[in-house]
Amino acid sequence: MLLILMIGIVVYPSWRLSVVLLFIVFMGFLTAKVPLRLTRGRTKFIIIFSVLLFLIQVLFTTNGVLLGHLIPQIGEIGPLFPVTDFGIVRGLAISSRFLLLVFSSMLFVSVTDPTLLAHSLTRLKVPYRYSFSLVIALRFLPLFDLENHTVRMAQKARGITPEVTGLSKIIRTVQYTFFPLLVSALSRVEALSMSMDGRGFGYGSDRSYLRKSSWRVIDTIALVLTISFLVVCFLFSFGYLPEIASLI
Repeated sequence: MLLILMIGIVVYPSWRLSVVLLFIVFMGFLTAKVPLRLTRGRTKFIIIFSVLLFLIQVLFTTNGVLLGHLIPQIGEIGPLFPVTDFGIVRGLAISSRFLLLVFSSMLFVSVTDPTLLAHSLTRLKVPYRYSFSLVIALRFLPLFDLENHTVRMAQKARGITPEVTGLSKIIRTVQYTFFPLLVSALSRVEALSMSMDGRGFGYGSDRSYLRKSSWRVIDTIALVLTISFLVVCFLFSFGYLPEIASLI
């Protein structure tokens, strides 16, 4: 569903459609009772980056109907930075797609059990070595986030504060954070590889699972709805159903 969602909004990049899908994703958070566990810094970064994407399109997209200038003519200076209707629409489309990508990915990670996902991929004839790689990635992401938080707390306890006022200070801050995380990641990878070798991982063509996924009626309904969504996006993109496409 996540892949089809991303393909659909790329095929038909409508900001109205992205906003509707973003609302559905937030409803998914409420339905699954998954809190938006974002720290203040992450929330600030997501909002600032989406606004930055919008402003870049507004400032550098000059085609379309001219609505005005951000800086009007003052004496002999200006007018500067023309604002067009196409620039605003394009900015809304890109920023809303960015937000949709971030929050839908968060919802996917929050509600998907990596073990069941690996078993589902194995049932689709994907070699379990590759499906297990995806499981490792999903398992290690929160661990690396926790390690990063631990490193930041240790730095604060030692009087080290992140500095981003200059290139040299940014590089030094990255070094203070990157090398401890690298050492921690290598130690975890070494322990994991030794554990996998001890259990004979990869020596057989098949493996057993303690918990297995099962295909249900709700999965069929979700699959039909997402494929229908992708078909409709292609129809809109190719110029079919213009009356409905004009609304979204």
